[in-house]
Amino acid sequence: MITPLNIQTTYPKVYIDRQLPKVTIDQYECFAEAGLKNNTDFAKECVEYTNSQLSEGIDRIVSEGNRMASIEKRMPDAIPEIAFDNTFDNKDWNIDIMPKSMPKIDVEGYLNLEWEMGKLNFYKESVLNYKKGNEVGNSINMGL
Repeated sequence: MITPLNIQTTYPKVYIDRQLPKVTIDQYECFAEAGLKNNTDFAKECVEYTNSQLSEGIDRIVSEGNRMASIEKRMPDAIPEIAFDNTFDNKDWNIDIMPKSMPKIDVEGYLNLEWEMGKLNFYKESVLNYKKGNEVGNSINMGL
């Protein structure tokens, strides 16, 4: 005789906590190297360039004045040499690859998974507990 099988089930549970990814790309350094700056940085760069040109100009004028002051020491003609030096501009030529710096990439977001294991319990009832019917003598009459 087949006895009934009771199954008790607890289903597994999954808890998902997530934040969708948010990607932030900052390319300001790359653009700044190419000369595309905001107003504040552009003004700072102009001030630095102006100060350096001012210092170079003052140094050049002082050295020319010192050269002309040394005429009394029987130096060669200073005025034609100074005029010749100031005639031509010295230009620098460069070839460069831009941008040199990498963009700053920030990624925010998370995924948290938690789970509870499920349970599966089997219970088999005894034949004696399951009997239904009339007992006559030593024989058992099972009414299904």
